Amino acid sequence: MDTRKAPTKRRLKTEEVKNGVYIAALAVIGEKGFEHATIRDITSRAGVTIGTFYHHFKSKDGVLEEAFIRADKRFTEYAASPESRRGDAAERILRYFDRYADLVEATGYDLSKHFYTYRNKQFMRKGRRMQTGLVEILSEAQAGGELKRTKDPEELCSYLFVIARGIVFHWCLNEASEDIHDMMRDYLSVIMPVFVA
Repeated sequence: MDTRKAPTKRRLKTEEVKNGVYIAALAVIGEKGFEHATIRDITSRAGVTIGTFYHHFKSKDGVLEEAFIRADKRFTEYAASPESRRGDAAERILRYFDRYADLVEATGYDLSKHFYTYRNKQFMRKGRRMQTGLVEILSEAQAGGELKRTKDPEELCSYLFVIARGIVFHWCLNEASEDIHDMMRDYLSVIMPVFVA
């Protein structure tokens, strides 16, 4: 029996407003760039006060933090889905990084190029669901004999994410002129035979 309480109308409204501000922020940042987008631009687009923005986000960087929270939530949902377990190990890994490419594409070029810098320490945080979900897939694949055991699942996860982030960085350097999904699949497919048993 599920003992969680249903969210109140007030909480639902608060989440709706926060989501509206977040979506407006992404749109404004996409149009003006992170550096040139102002809180006033965002609140004007969202139809809220500046105080409402600061109620939900500490700063413009809070929008970046929210993007990471939402990314982890998406990967939590994906890792729990039957789709994440379908196919052989290589296909499961490539499909996982298809989701990563979806996320980059949804985030947009301008915000992505702001994320993929040495200053963004969010990538270094341990225990994020985006990584732990992949570790689960890699662990299962190694246990089933589909992947070599040359690296433990955590090391392999880190290795794959370093490659994926490099692909996104390259995509940003080239001003999103290539299809991020094709790039992700092409580059990862090249290295996949190194790990597949």
